[in-house]
Amino acid sequence: MSSSRKSAYAALLITALIWGIAPPVIKYTLGFISPIGFLFYRFLLVSLILIIPLGLRIKKIKPTKKQWPQYLALGFLGTPLTLSLLFTGMAKATAIAGAVIWVIAPMLVILGGAFWLKDHITTKEKIGIAVVLTGTLITICQPLFSAQARLHQQILGNLLIFLGTIAWASFTLLAKKANLDNFILLSSSFLVGTIILLPLFLSQSNLPPQALPGIIYMAIFGSVIAYGTYLYGHRQIEVSEAALFTYLQPLFGVPLAAVWLKEPIVLPFLVGAALIAAGALIAEQR
Repeated sequence: MSSSRKSAYAALLITALIWGIAPPVIKYTLGFISPIGFLFYRFLLVSLILIIPLGLRIKKIKPTKKQWPQYLALGFLGTPLTLSLLFTGMAKATAIAGAVIWVIAPMLVILGGAFWLKDHITTKEKIGIAVVLTGTLITICQPLFSAQARLHQQILGNLLIFLGTIAWASFTLLAKKANLDNFILLSSSFLVGTIILLPLFLSQSNLPPQALPGIIYMAIFGSVIAYGTYLYGHRQIEVSEAALFTYLQPLFGVPLAAVWLKEPIVLPFLVGAALIAAGALIAEQR
């Protein structure tokens, strides 16, 4: 195995760890601050970290006037819209459900690529996607079978997380077609998010100190570091192979949510999660 492949595996494993434990961190932090407040502080902190490197990158790349509307539109789709759906959903759903639903994104990218970009899709991928979507439906609706409290709120939260996953998959496909600079796209998306959420944030309360650790984690580790290791890993190895690391995320997030947040792991959820895992394995077979 080459050194570049080893480093890619290490980078993607770090990404899976950071993003894997993100749902429990988000869920815990949302007990002290609203989704809008959480996202605003996260976007603001990331923007402050990246503003100087972004300026240097723009000076080097010199994006055209035609590209800037693409950067702004994709930035809105990939960060403020996607994460607003995800965080609002996480405020209503369990961290365990969020951790599992989010990992279907690669399957949605494959499906969207087949319909929109006319990418070739194999029979195994078709079967795998069908199984994954079945498992996702069971996971979204599992509160119906579990007699859990706040039933409708949990189902709504699961649906919002699913919509956030669709938004992220759409962003991935559009960004691939647009062929823009990854760093400028990432950095500008957080700036767009900060500006968009500012009017909504002004009506929010002050920052509770209990929310600070979660905001710092999601800003520095969940945004700057994880996005960097994610992009590095994807540049070094095949996209299909890199996607496999996404499916490792629940292995970190689900046990943490069960132990830390005392969230129950019920049978309908296990059935849905097992179908998602089985479908992913089928689709990724060569």
